[in-house]
Amino acid sequence: MKSTVSEATVAAGTILEWIGHTVTETRPQFDAEDVVEASTLTAIATGAAILRAPRRPDPALLEAVSRTVLQETQAFTALDVAAALDAQHRVTRSIGLFFTRFDLLVTPTVAWLPVPHGTLDYDDPGHSVRSWLRRIFEFGPFTAPFNVSGNPAISLPLALSPEGLPIGVQLVAATGREDLLLQVAAQLEQAAPWKDRQPSIFVD
Repeated sequence: MKSTVSEATVAAGTILEWIGHTVTETRPQFDAEDVVEASTLTAIATGAAILRAPRRPDPALLEAVSRTVLQETQAFTALDVAAALDAQHRVTRSIGLFFTRFDLLVTPTVAWLPVPHGTLDYDDPGHSVRSWLRRIFEFGPFTAPFNVSGNPAISLPLALSPEGLPIGVQLVAATGREDLLLQVAAQLEQAAPWKDRQPSIFVD
C-alpha cells in the first residue's frame, strides 16, 4: 500500500480494529515546550560527562551543535536543572495518566517521509541547545515525549510512500508493558507482513 505518514497511521488503527481491538482517537495532554525543556537534561548530562573527562576534545574538531552543548553545560545552573526536572515530571505524569485509561498509543514514528542525509545540519551555527532540539522534534515529535518518560515503544515498517520510501508506525505502551507491546506488534506483523517488501535499491 502506498501512503503518507498520516494515512499509514490511520491504516494501522483500522487493522487493529479489524483484528479485534477497540481504537479511539485521542492523545496524552502535555506541552511540547515541556518536552524540549526536559530533553535539555540529556544534552547537558552528555556535555557534563565530556567536560569531566581527563582530556577534552578540540573544539575545532567538533560540529557546531557539540560546541553549543559544551558551552551551555558550563553555564547551566541548579535552577536550570530544577526547571528541566519539573518539565520532565509534567510530561511523565500526563503520559502516566494516559496509560491508566488506554493500553497502547499508535502514532507515526516521524512526522515526515525520510529526508536526505544532512537535512538536519548539526554544523549549522547560531543555535541554542533548545533550538537544536526544536529542529529535531519537528521531524520526530512522536518519539521525543517517550524518550523523556521512558515508556516502551516500537516502530513498525507498515507502509511505503508513493516514492517507495519506508513509513514507520509507532506503538507505545505503559511502563513495564513490553509484553503487551510485543504481542500487538506481532499481531500487526501477521496482519500486514513486510518481510518480503524491498525498496528499489537495497543491499542483499
